Amino acid sequence: MGEEKTTPETEKNPDRPDRSQMNAFENFYEKFRKVPLKYIDIFIGVCVAALVIVVLVGILKSKGIL
Repeated sequence: MGEEKTTPETEKNPDRPDRSQMNAFENFYEKFRKVPLKYIDIFIGVCVAALVIVVLVGILKSKGIL
């Protein structure tokens, strides 16, 4: 009685949800499981900071300040 059936998906990683049930950030981080989360977050922060700097430089150039 009460015998659970295992599928190939549940045999691999029973504690990991199916990719279709994860949001975009979880799918992104899942691809880089071997890289520490701290380094991925630092990389994303540097990219966001660079984008802000590029936008600010563009605004300043359009106003003739730079």
